Formats: sequence, structure tokens, C-alpha cells
Amino acid sequence: MSLNKILGAGIALSVLLSANPASANPLEDRIKDTYTNPPITVENPDDPIITPLDLQIIRPDSYSSYNAYERYFTLTPENGEDANLWIQNTSTDTIYAKVTVGSLSPLDVPIAKGKQSNIRLGVIGTTSVKVYVYSSTGHKVEMNISARQF
Repeated sequence: MSLNKILGAGIALSVLLSANPASANPLEDRIKDTYTNPPITVENPDDPIITPLDLQIIRPDSYSSYNAYERYFTLTPENGEDANLWIQNTSTDTIYAKVTVGSLSPLDVPIAKGKQSNIRLGVIGTTSVKVYVYSSTGHKVEMNISARQF
């Protein structure tokens, strides 16, 4: 009976190892991953809460003002390879999130009234990020916002 358990454990271990082969060159894999997974993607999640919060870059907060929202932060590889910026529009009209990562061109993301957006940022090196949320019509910017790096 114990021989069967040992053989079963060995087979299970070999299946796990074959599903996740070790890379011969991790740097090469990271470079390939950068080209296949762009550094910024936009998602529209159904769940407004980002969990687990590994490193809170922007603690969950509400913002309400006629002025634009502006925030700067720095992403470092030691804190994880990815970051999420979540914005929920509670305004009376569309708001726009302009996200600038390092020296890349800003990404302008419209967020319709009552909708939310999850912007995913890839972390390649130490990178500065600027988040600027505004209304194009002059209406009051009302939103919930949070960001994490993992």
C-alpha cells in the first residue's frame, strides 16, 4: 500500500513539473512576455474591489470636486510585476482618466457615468506613473479610486 502512495505522489509531482517547465533563460522569457503582454491594458470588471491588496499605491478613496484629480506614484519591480488602477465614475457624466507611465504617451480612458474601469500596468523597471482624471464638460468629477501593485 505504501509503495502505491509513493508511486502516486511521484506521478503527481511529475505532472506538476511538466505543466510548469523551468526556463533556461528567465530574462529572455521576461522580454518575450513584454511583447506579448503590453504594459498597459484596460479592463471593465464587475467587482469594484481589488483583492488581495498586496501593496496599496492609492488607498481606496472617494473624490468629489470641480477640479481634476491628479496623483503621482512610482512602481518598483521589488513590489511585483503588475499594478491595477481601479476607477469608478459616480459623476453625472463621462469622466476621463489620463494615465502616463514613464515616458510613454498618455493613455486616455473614458469612463461613462455609473461605470468603472480597471487599468492594468506592467512593471518592467522602476517607473513613475501619473494619473489625471478630469471632465471634458466642466461637471463635477465624482469617483472612487484605488491602486495596488502585486
